Amino acid sequence: MSQLFKGMERIEEAREQMVGESFMAGLFMGTPDFNLLFPPEGPEEEKQIGEDYCRKIEDFLKRHVDPDEIERTAKIPASVLKGLLELGAFGMKIPKEYGGLGFSYTNYGRVLMLMASWSNILALTVAVPQSIGIAMPILLFGNEEQKKTFLPRVARKEISAFALTEPDTGSDAANIQTKAILNAAGTHFVVNGQKLWCTNGSLASLVTLVARVPAKRVFGNGKTVWVPVPEGKGEEASVHTAFILDMSSLGVKIQQRCQFEGCRGIENAHMTFTEVHIPVTNVIGEIGKGLKYALTILNVGRAISIPALCLGMAKQAWQPTLDRANARVTFQQPLSRRQTQMRRAGRMAADLFAMEALSWLVWRMADQHAYDIRIEAAIAKIACSERTIKFLKDVQIIFGGMGYERADSKRVRGEPAFGIEQLVRDIEMYRIGEGATDILRPFVAREALSPHLERAQAYLDATGSTWARIRESVNLGKWYFPQYFDLWKRKSLPFRTEMQHTKVHKYLTYVERASRRLARAIFYSLAFHREALRDDQGKQNRIEEVGEDILIIAASTLWAESQLSRHGDPGVWDLAEEVFLTARKRIDRMIPEIIHNDDPAMAIVGKRAFLGQYPFLSHGIIQRDLSDYIPKVQAEAVEEKGSYKKTNNTNEVFTTLTDVGYVAGQ
Repeated sequence: MSQLFKGMERIEEAREQMVGESFMAGLFMGTPDFNLLFPPEGPEEEKQIGEDYCRKIEDFLKRHVDPDEIERTAKIPASVLKGLLELGAFGMKIPKEYGGLGFSYTNYGRVLMLMASWSNILALTVAVPQSIGIAMPILLFGNEEQKKTFLPRVARKEISAFALTEPDTGSDAANIQTKAILNAAGTHFVVNGQKLWCTNGSLASLVTLVARVPAKRVFGNGKTVWVPVPEGKGEEASVHTAFILDMSSLGVKIQQRCQFEGCRGIENAHMTFTEVHIPVTNVIGEIGKGLKYALTILNVGRAISIPALCLGMAKQAWQPTLDRANARVTFQQPLSRRQTQMRRAGRMAADLFAMEALSWLVWRMADQHAYDIRIEAAIAKIACSERTIKFLKDVQIIFGGMGYERADSKRVRGEPAFGIEQLVRDIEMYRIGEGATDILRPFVAREALSPHLERAQAYLDATGSTWARIRESVNLGKWYFPQYFDLWKRKSLPFRTEMQHTKVHKYLTYVERASRRLARAIFYSLAFHREALRDDQGKQNRIEEVGEDILIIAASTLWAESQLSRHGDPGVWDLAEEVFLTARKRIDRMIPEIIHNDDPAMAIVGKRAFLGQYPFLSHGIIQRDLSDYIPKVQAEAVEEKGSYKKTNNTNEVFTTLTDVGYVAGQ
């Protein structure tokens, strides 16, 4: 099995099996439960609370926040942060009894979308403490004393952050190295290590810290638990554990405020810990459950925050784009009259409609607290970030040279100072943060394949006699043959009022049929490729992409029906149909590629490139490799560490690449 999949499995071992309802889990098996697509909407009173708060935030933003100043200075003014704290914007999801606003996920998403349309940097700063900061882990896993002590502080007084990533660990969160060792007296954990890219780290007074704790297993009360061992003596393993860290503790040091291509106003820290003492009372939940907690709270960011921020940014750019296309005349004709731009605008409109439909569906699912939305959350994050990147690049193309010029530069000449180039720089972060696309796609595929892998494990791994393989094949056949033939039977849609609309019935009938086609393709691919499918990221990506498109068709269809019912505008079906037609083309193309594709040939070229077999591609320039960019004063230390050490040993290079999961199929 590839190292990437092994690493992902180590991460997945940290969470429980899927227990709540999931539309996508059924869809990948060819048995979608359409009733799950109708989570009840919140009460009218709750909607009004969200509407009133949005207006309050809008007024604050217009009066007190200059987004261009944040971009110029790369700093959010302290007065702005103070004002938002006083408004409760940092405690939207904290229950009222702990000083928060007690908002639903849907209202929280609405507010973030609004804020991001004015300043995505400010919206991100507000979102991080609530999505992955101190509040969620304490709410979900903390004890009552911790809730009473810390939640009021972060509801309206202080900013919090989340410290997981390290210089040598990003998506491979299971590989963190920061250690927290129980002292001899058993009163404190002593922390040593470092964390990187901790958003809000240089602003925060409290941080959720995930570190490794030397511990041993103890059996009691019918279950096995991890117990920390004093001074690390007698440890069986170093297990991930979550802590509440007070940033004023001795030994905590902010080494650097990191700077990025975009998102200039975020306070993103590289911090180190040297003999930092954390009281044992600041452990969140159980020893050894820290990674599980981290993965659980990351779902909130994926399901709510990232889609909301992406939606706000895309919506911010929509009207200026229409204005530009209608006003800009070239060769005696407005840009908006040219077919190329009309087609581009049509695609943009459909994508914006699809993102909104998907976001609201997942937000409402999250509000029910009965769904397992891991798959839906990952897909929402992937779909919204990737589509917004494309959307904003299209905006920049329509603006032409004005889209490449900075806002301040245009302002000097009296031009509209719309900063699309800033949005293009900023949006890339949302593809990377809270689970990069290239990691989340195999994650979704892993969930899609999980029932098959668990049932067929003995067959896939069979290395014994021919009889052993035959026996496992027979056992599988008893289950799979009825299941397989059932995948050819059309299933009727639920009898609901929403399903009576002609287009709803047509599009969701296609969703049901496409679900069965996808399930059959997964079945064929498993049967043909067997254990190799676990290593084939190309096929895994296609499984996710097909599932993503099917979900988007379903969400957009039902969103169009609901918007027509509420507002009576039939134009919503123009957009829903465009979503359907475009997604159907991709689905019809990709499903056969789940079984057979030409990825191996391209992967071979990539493998040879990594092995340095195309040196002529660097001819004709002043050639420098990555180590040449390290400052000379640090080069010797880095060489000793071996991070970018050159080698002419192709076997060594290949082994290294395989270890980090770069080479597919090896």
